[in-house]
Amino acid sequence: MNSKNNLGWGKITAAGVEMWDSKPVIRAERATAGDWLKLLFYPKKLLLYSYILRAYKIHKRNCPAKIFRVLDVGCGTGASVIDFKKILGAGAEVLGIEVVKLQVEIGRTRIAENKIRAEIKWYDGTIFPFINEYFDAVYSSDVLGHVENVPAWLQEINRVLRPGGIVAMFSESVLGRHAYIRNYLNRRGLNIDPHREFHISLYSKSELLELLNQAGFGIEIIRSIAWSGFFVHPDEFYPALQAQSEFPILKFFNYIFYKIKKRTHPVSTALAELFVLLEMLTLGKWFEAQGYIIRARKR
Repeated sequence: MNSKNNLGWGKITAAGVEMWDSKPVIRAERATAGDWLKLLFYPKKLLLYSYILRAYKIHKRNCPAKIFRVLDVGCGTGASVIDFKKILGAGAEVLGIEVVKLQVEIGRTRIAENKIRAEIKWYDGTIFPFINEYFDAVYSSDVLGHVENVPAWLQEINRVLRPGGIVAMFSESVLGRHAYIRNYLNRRGLNIDPHREFHISLYSKSELLELLNQAGFGIEIIRSIAWSGFFVHPDEFYPALQAQSEFPILKFFNYIFYKIKKRTHPVSTALAELFVLLEMLTLGKWFEAQGYIIRARKR
């Protein structure tokens, strides 16, 4: 397999495995100001990457001779592992762990192609293959909802983090009270979540806060994402909604928004992501939609 071919995000293979494969945002050897501008259009990554970069800078000020270690849990094919190494440079050790062996193999090839020093390891989804208090930061995106035993998984993150270490995470969730259109459809038997068969551990905002608290983490920020998903991400609704004979008004507007976004891509896609960022930074503090950016610290 040529690893330069992107396999897709959340695609199902013939073996029934859901693949998580995206390309790194940082394409040059080191991150530039232009790359950070580009991250404005990757709002989840921007809020999580910047949190880890801030922790790295504080670490290097206080302990300049000590290596800063980052772990990407559920790293897929290594896009964020590569991004972190290019952002943090030689002063950081970056590792990833992943349960799908095909993704580990592809990720290792991508690391070699990008000529960086980083590592991806396979693990069994339960015990992380590292000693206690090894890492300064743990990153994880779109993983918690796929974990069978979330309390034990969070305890593993706590175990490998040093005291005061940080967690930068995006977690899927159950539908919150402000996800009006999704809740309306869900109550009528239409779940438009394209990954629903793989989402086995979805929690509300309050449940996520309690799980993290019980695992020994203090929350610094939790933000809901994409409350306005029906308008800015009509492609998420389109396959399931347009297949229905019901919901004619929603189907009509979804069709219009979908066609406009497709016709004006990539400008419309970039503007949609920028709007999501602004939404997270403002309404995201109070709204409960679906999915949360979490920035936390080990107590």
